[in-house]
Amino acid sequence: MEKQYFIATNDKQLGLCLRMLYAERLDAYVETVMNSKNKIEFHIGIDADECMIELLMERYEILIS
Repeated sequence: MEKQYFIATNDKQLGLCLRMLYAERLDAYVETVMNSKNKIEFHIGIDADECMIELLMERYEILIS
């Protein structure tokens, strides 16, 4: 299975994602990486089943749009 994670490209998105996960009482881990354009982005991972991750991904996409 491919590892799924939320991607935040700025501090605002990172904050939104972490608040959303905290509201669901989920522990998250954050990895800071350089993307292909040499910009910093945050990969936020959680330990949850695939169904929960899909639901949260949809919610996160709406929050950051």
